Amino acid sequence: MKRVIKQIINKFGYDIVRTDRITKKPLTDMKEFLHNDHPIIFDVGANVGQSIENFRGVFPKCTIHSFEPSPRTFEILKQKAPKLENLYLWNYALGSSCKSMNFLENSSSTMSSFLPISEYGWGKVIKETLVEVKTIDQFCEDKGIEHIDILKSDTQGFDLEVFKGAEKTIQANKIGLIYFEIIFSDMYKNLPSFSEIYDFLISRDFLLVTFYKFHYQKNLASWTDALFVHNSYIQ
Repeated sequence: MKRVIKQIINKFGYDIVRTDRITKKPLTDMKEFLHNDHPIIFDVGANVGQSIENFRGVFPKCTIHSFEPSPRTFEILKQKAPKLENLYLWNYALGSSCKSMNFLENSSSTMSSFLPISEYGWGKVIKETLVEVKTIDQFCEDKGIEHIDILKSDTQGFDLEVFKGAEKTIQANKIGLIYFEIIFSDMYKNLPSFSEIYDFLISRDFLLVTFYKFHYQKNLASWTDALFVHNSYIQ
């Protein structure tokens, strides 16, 4: 029926053009902007590998570098992660500089962070672990990685530090998409504001694509995920 309607409209010299292809499904939306079917993906804050199968389902030819700093969680990640070609697991964090930092391991592993829990957080710190931190710039130089198609960051308030550590890579237009969690509530102490993160990315030629599902605490927006695209990836 849709095809018949389109043919009738075409006879009158008009056409139907879909101007909005954003589906509100993050990985499907990412696919709209990619220039190839074998993207390089950085899975920063891999936890136990929740994102790996999702990425593989949409991008079966992708290469994934997954980073998880917690030794305890990393062991679970190794056991759960499928033995897939072009999947690399790294037991350290990414940040703004290369150093060692205390990682606050939470009773709920998805809440573990370099930042202390605050009013809207949950769980409790059960261990402080000194972990290695590298930068994206240094990692790419060490591993000979020329570009990153998708940078996914879920680091519980540490994302801006991850982005700062990719300054050279960003300035060289070598990161296409950035997908990360934005926290609005007082979940962790010393959280950067959304405006800080937004200004950082916008000033480096990234554009906001969309926000995804919002989560609420006490009837206020608490966190969501956002997708940004570099201007060079827009065709």
